Amino acid sequence: MIKLEKIIYKFIMLLMILIPSFKLISYILYLSGIIENSYDFNHVYVLWFSLPILIILYLVNLIYKKITYVDIIIYFLIILAIISTIFAQDVKISIFGELNRNEGLLTLLNYYFLFLNVKNINEKKYKEKIINLFIILGIFQVIYSILQVYTDFNFIKHFSKSHMAMGLCGNPNFLGSYMVMLVLITSALYLLKNKNIYLILSCLFVLGLYLANSTGPFIGFILALIFLIIFKYKKIKLINLFKLIILFILIFFINDYLVNKKYIEVSTDYRNYNIKYDIVDTTTNIKENNKEYNYGSSRFKLWKNLVPIAKEYYLFGAGLDNLKVVYPKDNGLVYDKAHNVYYQILITNGIFALSLYCMLCLIIFIKGFKLKDTFYIALYISFIGYCIQAFGNISVIDVAPYFFVILGLLYSKDNEIVI
Repeated sequence: MIKLEKIIYKFIMLLMILIPSFKLISYILYLSGIIENSYDFNHVYVLWFSLPILIILYLVNLIYKKITYVDIIIYFLIILAIISTIFAQDVKISIFGELNRNEGLLTLLNYYFLFLNVKNINEKKYKEKIINLFIILGIFQVIYSILQVYTDFNFIKHFSKSHMAMGLCGNPNFLGSYMVMLVLITSALYLLKNKNIYLILSCLFVLGLYLANSTGPFIGFILALIFLIIFKYKKIKLINLFKLIILFILIFFINDYLVNKKYIEVSTDYRNYNIKYDIVDTTTNIKENNKEYNYGSSRFKLWKNLVPIAKEYYLFGAGLDNLKVVYPKDNGLVYDKAHNVYYQILITNGIFALSLYCMLCLIIFIKGFKLKDTFYIALYISFIGYCIQAFGNISVIDVAPYFFVILGLLYSKDNEIVI
């Protein structure tokens, strides 16, 4: 049994490494002119080819472990995903996912079995090693992000708006959601353990969040940090909290100054697509009651336009990753995601799938109040931050696997969260 657990742990670690590694290789091949599109060498194949192994590992584990209510929730989610695929508007897209998104049935099954396997890891040393690896991978993401924003090296793939970093996640929004998890884990560990290494890591990952310049993840980070302060105020030293906040503020303004200085010759409209201006512009237009302003980068407008589609396909969804198929072009723009994880599930997988997913998250949120171990509290705060930012962001194969790993660690047997 212990040997099987070790196999699962090592395989999960391998997957975590391969996802960004494939993305890095794809960027190198693209910049070298070997492939025409960086998505031609797609890291989704890591998820697809690992799926049979994850299924086998889970089934073998059932010999030693009992099926829990959490397993049953996932079984129903799998059934609903299959039903949604059978009746999808475009079955092929539902199986493999929309082009360059790839969050179809095969990918979703990988997430679910990733979660089911991780939750069966009981050894805390394995769990800590998984999170340590996540932190190490995050450090490389920040380094790559710094190179994207502050250098013009032609061997680094830059985002179309070069003042924004995308790391190895393909888009600043996705890098933001990746960094939200990491900065909250390390911030919680610093505030509760009082170790300077976590303060340094928190500063590094908050820089990664700022470099992404994505407002949704930033708001998720702020709200989750406030929750942590209220949740564990008795265990947090005021001097540590003060240091953390001051450093976060300093890093924000230093980075903002340096980015604006580097891109001073670029048009203001181009550079104003960032956290500071997004918040200032939104606040200003709310005060002025400007009805012409597109709040949240037109997300509110998109969500409003999706209401009729949600009503039509609310039962089992239009098909996994099928939003582009059922949503018409909006002034020439094509939307293949709802820019809200929960809304996306409703439209593509149906109300029952959304209810079960929310139930899964609600269970862990409620039981999280009983957590005593600092390690699990840090994961819990990370989970909350990701769930908040998901209201204005999308799920992608670059980030979602790590979230399901964290979910699995929170549901594992040796902490107070599991019945």
